[in-house]
Amino acid sequence: MATENHLLRLLDSSTRSLLEPHMRTIAVEHGEVLHGSSSDIEFAYFPQSTIISVLARTEQGQTAETSIVGREGMIGSSSIHGIMTSFAECIVQVAGEAVRVPASEIHRVGKASEGFRKVVALFDLSLLAQAQQSTACQALHQVESRAARWLLQCSKRLGSNDIRLTQEFFAQMLGVQRTTVNLVERTLQHAGLIQIGRGRISS
Repeated sequence: MATENHLLRLLDSSTRSLLEPHMRTIAVEHGEVLHGSSSDIEFAYFPQSTIISVLARTEQGQTAETSIVGREGMIGSSSIHGIMTSFAECIVQVAGEAVRVPASEIHRVGKASEGFRKVVALFDLSLLAQAQQSTACQALHQVESRAARWLLQCSKRLGSNDIRLTQEFFAQMLGVQRTTVNLVERTLQHAGLIQIGRGRISS
């Protein structure tokens, strides 16, 4: 499984040297909330071997995934512009490791490094494109297709075909009932696309 964060790898040596004293590699657990909706952003996170789900939450408390972030990006990117309030809920989808940096340092280094700002801006554009694609898939594709696409996205970000995942969390990410996920998993397994284990899916 690949663990290097691609966004950090793109930074020039001078920008990296400014961030490194404040970088700490931590373990994050499945279901852990890194940012709550409308909460203060204390830290930014650069996933290495973890995947983070970005969720929109309705007034009734229902959630829907708008995008996922793995080793290609970061959580808390708005802090580079001094925006320290999260507009979405960010929850750990797959446990693993991430590099954590105080949001105040992201803002400070961002002001000093145009290259850092450009890299983060490009990532934010890719996240917007992903959210738009997710919206289209939610509206136009059947749940089996959405589930297959979601699993492929996870595999690509993890660098592994083995995904630790519960039915309850899978249902939450797809915005469906757990009974629906059970049927979807059986359909994909019968088609030879996945293998299902206890809290784990392999493709």
